[in-house]
Amino acid sequence: MAYSLYIERNNSEITLDEWIAAINQISSVRLDNDDSTAKNPKTGEKITIRGNVGDASILFGSSGFLGFGKKSEWVKVFSFRRGKASFNASHDIESPKNPTHIAAAALAKYLNAQIVGDEGETYEW
Repeated sequence: MAYSLYIERNNSEITLDEWIAAINQISSVRLDNDDSTAKNPKTGEKITIRGNVGDASILFGSSGFLGFGKKSEWVKVFSFRRGKASFNASHDIESPKNPTHIAAAALAKYLNAQIVGDEGETYEW
């Protein structure tokens, strides 16, 4: 099971309008209400997770070898529900170069919110 982090406020919920305004301020983040589909590699079964209003993707890029073959891909990262956004912690989430770290820190700052873990710890990014 993945470890989740949340962008949330202590004293009030983040409204959907505030969340959308924050996303619109960051060029590497966009709203993504589409469903997500993945294939189980063992069974071949397709699994679909319904998209929701407020879900968002981050633009991930790779420079390729010596700058050639540069690629970019939008990946759904944030789910917005009940006045807060959630996202999964990766092994390098603490790295200031991690695209999710960068986006989450910028969104939290814009929203005057904090990043909180499943166990209640706060992250100072």
